[in-house]
Amino acid sequence: MATEDAVLEALATVNDPEINKPITELGMVKSVEIEPDGRVAVTVYLTVSGCPMRDTITQRVTEAVSRVEGVTGVDVSLDVMSDEQRKELAAALRGTTAEREVPFAKPGSLTRVYAVASGKGASASPPLP
Repeated sequence: MATEDAVLEALATVNDPEINKPITELGMVKSVEIEPDGRVAVTVYLTVSGCPMRDTITQRVTEAVSRVEGVTGVDVSLDVMSDEQRKELAAALRGTTAEREVPFAKPGSLTRVYAVASGKGASASPPLP
């Protein structure tokens, strides 16, 4: 029979494709449930709901957990990190470096930012040789 420790050990070999660190280290494993028949259900947090690497993560988790002795099947569910979880992850990845502060983005700031663009459109003249 597969154990939760064995499944977590296998999940520690799965790196997030964008951050390139183990999903267990990044706090991306929400839950692991093992049925008596050996079927394992793993829920993984994605950093954002539209994560372009969701299929890659699902595939890597399935492959890693399938190799655990006693596992008869793997079901992977995906959830999305809350804003607080994302902030904790960013802080963990950043280390002791403080987050950059934008002074005019603070509430009560009187500074306004305007974007100005100009263009003359398409040219009808032939390209230079």
